[in-house]
Amino acid sequence: YIVYSFWPPSASSPQINILEDYVRAVQHLNKSSTALERSLSGFNAVEPDVEGLYSVRGRLESHLHNISLVYGSEDSFFVRVAKSYLSIAEASVGVVGAYRRVSPSANTLRESLELLALCRVGEALEKYGAVEEGVLDALGYTASAIEILRSVDSGYVAENHIPIVNASLKRLERVYESLQGVDMVMQIVRRYRGAVEALCRGGEVSDTLLNSLLNEVGGVRASGPLSPEIMSARNSLLSLIRQRLASYGQEDAGGQGGGAGYAPPKSDD
Repeated sequence: YIVYSFWPPSASSPQINILEDYVRAVQHLNKSSTALERSLSGFNAVEPDVEGLYSVRGRLESHLHNISLVYGSEDSFFVRVAKSYLSIAEASVGVVGAYRRVSPSANTLRESLELLALCRVGEALEKYGAVEEGVLDALGYTASAIEILRSVDSGYVAENHIPIVNASLKRLERVYESLQGVDMVMQIVRRYRGAVEALCRGGEVSDTLLNSLLNEVGGVRASGPLSPEIMSARNSLLSLIRQRLASYGQEDAGGQGGGAGYAPPKSDD
């Protein structure tokens, strides 16, 4: 609980303990961000308490309105505290939106990457196409929540809440990077579908096209809860491309090579 000396009389209902709602806002953020990350990792996740979250946000909105009237200034310490915790609740609403859009299709999302790693290109794209809209929506919700949390001034958040908010922000950044990586690799395969399918069946692909494909696939970052699946799909594609370039004498068969347009994988992959 947050303890502030000389806390002003409540400007809202005496039945509402606003300090408890500040705690609840942080709890909702922690639980919803954990659920989102776990669902993408393939683990069971505790469903976010959507009704409770919306109730907390509503009470925080009312409190901010009332306390702003009491102080008559946006610069008041207590007004800024109220704004900070309302922002935390608002970010949690975005996280829940992302969870609702992507969690039901998380298994299909992982399967699409696994199929791509097995060179079953058509099936991979079909599965991804079925969940693509949810992925893009989840990216939007997650980006919005990240932006809100980054704008929260820790000087107006209780000291014991700051690590929880920061940990939640890190989870959301990992989720965003992971979803972005999945969409990136699938969009590359969609654009170069003919070339990728030719590589998978051992067919010929022009060296110019190979180098372009190598450069784009090499730029895909595998991180976050879907990093194992992204890495497997990406590395399978890179292996096929490098083998074909090696056969053209542009790249060493066993290494990273130096073909034109080559971009080395990220060091943290």
